[in-house]
Amino acid sequence: MFEKLKTYLLFGNTYCGIEHNSHKTIEAIVLQKKKGEVVIDDTFSAKNVEEIAQKLPKKQHAFLIINNDEVLSKYIQSTEKENNRLLFEAFPNLKINDFYYEIDTNNNLHDIAICRKSIIDTLIETYSKHNITIVGFSLGNTMTSFVNDFMDVPSYYTSNALLTKEDDTISGITLLDDVPKQTYEINGLAIQNTQLLTFAGALSYILQAKNTVSNFEEEANKLIQTYKQQRFFSQFFAFGLGFILFLLLANFFVFNSYYASVETMKQTASVNGSQKEKLLQLKTTVDEKQKTVDDILKNSSSRSSYYVDAIANSLPNTIQLAALKYQPITKRIKKKAPIPLTKNILSISGISTDSDLFSDWIETLENFDWVLNVTVINYGSQSKNTTDFSLKINMSNE
Repeated sequence: MFEKLKTYLLFGNTYCGIEHNSHKTIEAIVLQKKKGEVVIDDTFSAKNVEEIAQKLPKKQHAFLIINNDEVLSKYIQSTEKENNRLLFEAFPNLKINDFYYEIDTNNNLHDIAICRKSIIDTLIETYSKHNITIVGFSLGNTMTSFVNDFMDVPSYYTSNALLTKEDDTISGITLLDDVPKQTYEINGLAIQNTQLLTFAGALSYILQAKNTVSNFEEEANKLIQTYKQQRFFSQFFAFGLGFILFLLLANFFVFNSYYASVETMKQTASVNGSQKEKLLQLKTTVDEKQKTVDDILKNSSSRSSYYVDAIANSLPNTIQLAALKYQPITKRIKKKAPIPLTKNILSISGISTDSDLFSDWIETLENFDWVLNVTVINYGSQSKNTTDFSLKINMSNE
């Protein structure tokens, strides 16, 4: 859950893939995450970065695919495992320090793509000047590794190549000048072959995964860190502005509340004699209620807790009390009158699950030296397993 929230705060719900293909065209796709699913929001083509920037949301992040004539690609078969040796097999005398490379490996088959670092760095800078942040990039057709498992066909096209499959593994890549238009279904989404790499690029940073190896991992991490800093400062600025507005609004409400309080105090200060008389009447009412409380306290014996404790300790497990009233009130309490109590009486009610133990308990109560007698007022069935009861205990005069 935390990772989903973290990804949402970083990227939001909109993801973009951009491909510079060998037809001197820029293809773009915009994906959105809705209720745990990925849907296509928009697809379009352009001739330059400026046109792309005009069609994308402001400050959009994107994954860049460079698959034009500036990229050299070779598909070779080799048992070599070391990346540099694979590169020299495909491109002898290559000055590795001047190039970015990316390799997609399937068993002993390797799709190797290279491009000069200066070309890619300049292109990323161009997008940055148009307020599009590149958060990752890929070379040639290597990103097909990300969608190959979804392709339920023996061969398929990208924007400039035909890829053939054998046992669900890419067995051959043929670069083409003229590519027929095809539409493929990937998890219910209709993707044109010219958008296949852009879709794979956007999907790769939605899922935060990568299937290829390259020498630009550090540069890719720098791109992400730069984007995170930009995102943090933009969100912090928005939060800071919102917080200031909140403080101003809170200050407004506090001021209004203080002003209302001052007005109320002014009105209170101007009370007349009749209001003072009402206060005196209220004090008289309070005094009467205090007298009522005092009467209750006077009629309560210090031994009441002793009686209650004795009854509680005598209870068997089969009896559960619902009420215990010490000196219950016989009538409604009236103003300016003594509280009518039934003195020397304890009234008890509850439920019992064992009649024999109930009888034994009655005998126990009658054996207390302060009990004159115990009268069972009611003992009737409430359900198959329980019986409700009520009884009255006459106590010796205190």
